[in-house]
Amino acid sequence: MATNSDSLYNVLYRIDRKPEMATINHIGYNNVVNMTFPDTTLVSEPNIYFPDNSLLVDRFSDDFVAKNSDILDRFQQKTREKDHGLESVWVTTAHILDKHEYMIELTFESSPM
Repeated sequence: MATNSDSLYNVLYRIDRKPEMATINHIGYNNVVNMTFPDTTLVSEPNIYFPDNSLLVDRFSDDFVAKNSDILDRFQQKTREKDHGLESVWVTTAHILDKHEYMIELTFESSPM
């Protein structure tokens, strides 16, 4: 799927380096970090990666997670429970038109033992 691209990595990289550009929204889930940032922020191909008033959900590939585990681990540390592992990382994105924001959410799941 397209969400294993450099576009979403670049968004995550920018938020990681400049956390003040995004707001972390605590939505009640222990294994989720939900972030919004102004839709005036330049992103690559927003029509693909941040659909208007719709959610785009995909699981990052194992290769993507392995390659980018450092940055993903730093985002996982922003969740309420920090021990979910990186076995499965889901990404959800949207463009929230009435709030003039982009939303990116990471969900961390570990495999059951």
